[in-house]
Amino acid sequence: MNVTGFRLMKLIFGGGKLLDEKQLELYSETLFMVLSGAARADLNIEKVEVARIRDILKNKLDRDFTEEEIQLASEVDLFETAPIQKYVAKASHILSVEQRQNVLQATLEVFMSDGHMGLLERDYFDSIVSALDLKPSEMVRL
Repeated sequence: MNVTGFRLMKLIFGGGKLLDEKQLELYSETLFMVLSGAARADLNIEKVEVARIRDILKNKLDRDFTEEEIQLASEVDLFETAPIQKYVAKASHILSVEQRQNVLQATLEVFMSDGHMGLLERDYFDSIVSALDLKPSEMVRL
């Protein structure tokens, strides 16, 4: 499973159908994509944020990622086609509520890893909340 290539994201964004057994892989791609974006949301990728992302991905996906993979994910040509939020919005129609909650919780953990959430990070967080299409009652778990 190569989540750094965003193969499934490209497929569903292009209108392709996803087989049910690929949902976990799509969740992995979405989590990796959103967290990589979170690291650069304030235009300053901090080591503490990257370390937290690595911990989250290890815990949630049982896979080790390098700092370089996390940083390079934000620079892929995928985002020349559309902003990250559009990909996440497409994926949210396939992901379970629990998976979407996990993505949001992990994003919050990354932002709070340095002790505060700046304005640009809040804007990114709000845009991801919207893209994940979570109702306020579904966000309570956060």
